[in-house]
Amino acid sequence: MKRCLQFPALAGMVLFCAVLPACTGATPPPPITEDPAAREVSVASWADLLGAVSAPDHWQVEPCENPALLCVRANGEILGTVERLSYPLSEANWPGEPPKTPEAQRQFLAAWVADHYTAIRRDRAGADPNLQFSAAAPTPARVGSLPGLRYGYTITHPNGVVFDRTVGYVATDGEQVYVFVTGVISGDPTGSFSNAEDLATFAPHLASLMEDLRLGQRSLVKGLRLVRQRAGIQESR
Repeated sequence: MKRCLQFPALAGMVLFCAVLPACTGATPPPPITEDPAAREVSVASWADLLGAVSAPDHWQVEPCENPALLCVRANGEILGTVERLSYPLSEANWPGEPPKTPEAQRQFLAAWVADHYTAIRRDRAGADPNLQFSAAAPTPARVGSLPGLRYGYTITHPNGVVFDRTVGYVATDGEQVYVFVTGVISGDPTGSFSNAEDLATFAPHLASLMEDLRLGQRSLVKGLRLVRQRAGIQESR
């Protein structure tokens, strides 16, 4: 039996299957045993993450009252939001050891995007078989200090009218999966913009925001401390 995870925050209340074996019917591996001392603490809000802010002239970007959302406004009027999600990599049923090396992490992220595309295509086809799904090839992107992928897709009606357009970033530090998503999403007011023009205007600034996130820095510091402790090096105060 397939084990799926429901992530309603992503792309219009989609039923999102766990990565790789869970969506192929294979038996998932046992949960990954993690070192509690080395594990990254899950971020609590956008306020914990946001670094340097980039925005078009006369636009404002700041955390919303909802800690999962980043609000984008122009002259005080909200134009759209960016939603964030993080969860333990063990929930993704990645087979084998946690992807700690850059190459293993690239493989994991590529598999994550491919599985996400498959789930979205299936979900939308089930809702309306006339909808047309077009996926963009994922491209490398820096998410804070972590390597990541930028992904996206467009879903249109047969007459060419856009139903959904989504832009997302996904990254991992080998312990947590981090997802940031926005777009023009029918029927989902969270993690979306009201029109495609505003989304297109904001997209390059979103790329800059992703690069400047305070993400992965704590993991790097913890890793250095563990190395120093095991080497018997005392930290200076």
